[in-house]
Amino acid sequence: MRVHRHIQSAPDDAAALGWIYRISTNYCLNLLRDRARAAEPTAPDELPETDGAALSLDLRFVNLDTAQRLITRAPEKLQEVAVLYYLDGLEQEQVAETLGISRRTVINRLQEFIERSRKFIGKEELA
Repeated sequence: MRVHRHIQSAPDDAAALGWIYRISTNYCLNLLRDRARAAEPTAPDELPETDGAALSLDLRFVNLDTAQRLITRAPEKLQEVAVLYYLDGLEQEQVAETLGISRRTVINRLQEFIERSRKFIGKEELA
């Protein structure tokens, strides 16, 4: 719907995919931000014991929750890069093209995101 709403400002064919990624990324970041403001999610202390298939599904949800918490705590410039790279699965060059930044900047922002995430996870483990 957002793409359709702004179709008059769509770029040419070569840049259209990046433009659509940008709109969808901003929309997703807004959803994550709104969800984080509404209520802070709490992770269970322990996962219930289950069979292997269910356990892997439980771990995927825990990992998704952790990823969401890490992304919502990062500055917006790091959120954009993290979402496109880690969640959307774009290559660094594609992320750079989508955001209109250099590949070196993408690498630097990913590194900063990783460092901040490690610090946050370390604080969570101490709590």
